Amino acid sequence: MKHTSFLSDILFMAVVSIVLIVAAGQLDGRVVMTGYQKGARDLGEYTGSVIRDGGTSGNEVLPETVFYNGTNLKDNGLPYCIKVNKTCNVVTVYAVGADGYYSEPVKAMICSVGEGNNTPDGIFNLGDREEWLALEDGVFGQYATVIEGSILFHSVPYFTENKGDLEIEEYNKLGQSVSAGCVRLSVIDAKWIYDNCSQDTYVEIFESEYEGPMGKPVAAVISSGGQEGNWDPTDPDRDNPYMGNIPVILGAYDREIERYSDFDETAGITALDSTGKDVTNYMNVDGEVDVNTCGTYKVTYSVTDETNITGTATANIIVKDEQPPVLYVDQKITRIGAYEASTAEELHELLLENVLAFDGTMELESDAITVDYSEILEKGYGKCHVKYCAKDSEGNASEVVVLSVDVDMEPPVLELKNKQQGPVHVSKMLSDEYLLSLVEATDNSGKVDVTVSRPLTYTEGQPYIVIYCAADEFGNVTTLSVTYQLKN
Repeated sequence: MKHTSFLSDILFMAVVSIVLIVAAGQLDGRVVMTGYQKGARDLGEYTGSVIRDGGTSGNEVLPETVFYNGTNLKDNGLPYCIKVNKTCNVVTVYAVGADGYYSEPVKAMICSVGEGNNTPDGIFNLGDREEWLALEDGVFGQYATVIEGSILFHSVPYFTENKGDLEIEEYNKLGQSVSAGCVRLSVIDAKWIYDNCSQDTYVEIFESEYEGPMGKPVAAVISSGGQEGNWDPTDPDRDNPYMGNIPVILGAYDREIERYSDFDETAGITALDSTGKDVTNYMNVDGEVDVNTCGTYKVTYSVTDETNITGTATANIIVKDEQPPVLYVDQKITRIGAYEASTAEELHELLLENVLAFDGTMELESDAITVDYSEILEKGYGKCHVKYCAKDSEGNASEVVVLSVDVDMEPPVLELKNKQQGPVHVSKMLSDEYLLSLVEATDNSGKVDVTVSRPLTYTEGQPYIVIYCAADEFGNVTTLSVTYQLKN
């Protein structure tokens, strides 16, 4: 396709130019080429890190999906709602926040949901409850509360309706998906729901990699045959051999957590006085855990009962960073040319659009993400692969994500057909068609447009510069500047 860069009627300008030249007595003059210069965009060489290993394809799940925390449930007039995360086997209880939704986390519990899809997803309302209930396979559960149909909250099963006859092996599986479909809890947690969450309380069951705003508590590992017998160590019954005649702190276990993870020092901790009454609200916590800094943190819990007797427990929380960052590439780019990126900086910024890296719940700075686009510069044309990798401050590296794009970073080739042209009649220099016939352009795509720009008149003694521009469909541009001199 041919066109000029003139801003007004081409024919009118051509007539004016001829008139001016005739008036100057230069119609029969000749012009000769005195020089030419080619120009093209150049991205330079790749100077970043080269990612050599392969990886997964692009268009990863966005972080909003991975950090999904269930539905934003509106206040229905009851004090709490309960959310069950099947993926992480954690239950989080929420109170109504200032926004009128159940957004204020108050308690986290470790649980065991069903294997496979035995535990249904959805939003339900709590129903009837029984202090003891016969379950499948001839076992029994304490503090059972109906979620939907035969799906219940209840304790880990007992062989008999006896608090000292707990299935120890099943208790030690808390935090794994091992039930027949119900949501198993430690006794203290099952009792808390039984006592505090009335009928019609919202229960949402969903799947997410996100453990929730309070993190995931840990459960004690117990063995049978000791002096405590087969009791659940969290059972608030004063006959529980795990408890003495002083206030007791339950759930204060040493644990390791990943840096930047959600963690609440009180999650899963319950304080009981010497009568078995829940006095968690009166518990003191001494020590803080900095989830942003690796190290070991000592947390001491204490509570004093009405007889001025104090019970204490200490937990060591180890913050470590062993998990690699997670990289999310939702890059929409499918083809790249000079129109999208005419400099190396523009190309780098373009390839980082919609690319995020998270270390736990912490979003990393963009300089933690390596974008390897060396193949684009090496090949210049065709199908190319861009590789992404993120590293945290501890050197943990994410999976490599590979994006496939169609690329044409090579500009068209634009040449004069005869560099040593002889003198040209002045009138021909006013013809774009003639000027375009002096050049030829080729491109690897096979499609190229050439345009020409030139002055409207000659000025004796001054150079006459004609500029050609060749552009392909990817926006790559080559320019050619040809200088002519008027000769009488």
